[in-house]
Amino acid sequence: MVFDVDPDKPDIPALARILSGMGILCLIGAAISGMLAFSTYTWVNETYAMAGAVGAFLLALIFVAQAKIIELLAVVSARVKSRFAIDNLSRVMPNAAAPSMMAATSPLSPPALKPGLITQPVKERVIHVPDDQARQQGFKVR
Repeated sequence: MVFDVDPDKPDIPALARILSGMGILCLIGAAISGMLAFSTYTWVNETYAMAGAVGAFLLALIFVAQAKIIELLAVVSARVKSRFAIDNLSRVMPNAAAPSMMAATSPLSPPALKPGLITQPVKERVIHVPDDQARQQGFKVR
C-alpha cells in the first residue's frame, strides 16, 4: 500500500496546518524584509525593514509554536483516550491484565456477570414488654 495509516499518530488538525502555513509565510517575509534592510534601494527605510524582519520572525516563531502545540495536543488526546479504553477494558475483563492476553480474548464478548447481592431475610424485632406496663400504655395483651 502506498498510504499507511498509523493509529498512534492521529491526523494533524486543520488549525495546526493553517498556523504552520502562516508561520512559514511570516518566515519568508522576515527573510525578504531582512534582505531589503541591507539593500541599497532609496525607497527602503533600513530601520523599518529591520524592525519588520525581527517582528515577522517573532510572529513566525509564535505561529509555528502554536501549530506544534495543537498538533501535540491531538497526539496526547489520542493517547489518553486509548489509555482510558485499556483501563476500562481491564476493569471489565480482570483476567486480561497483560496486553498479550487482550489479543487472545475478544473485546466484543459480553463481560462476565457479577453475582447479585446476598440478602438475608429480614428479621422482625420482638420487644418484650411486661404485661402490667403494656396495659398502662394502652396496648392489648395477647
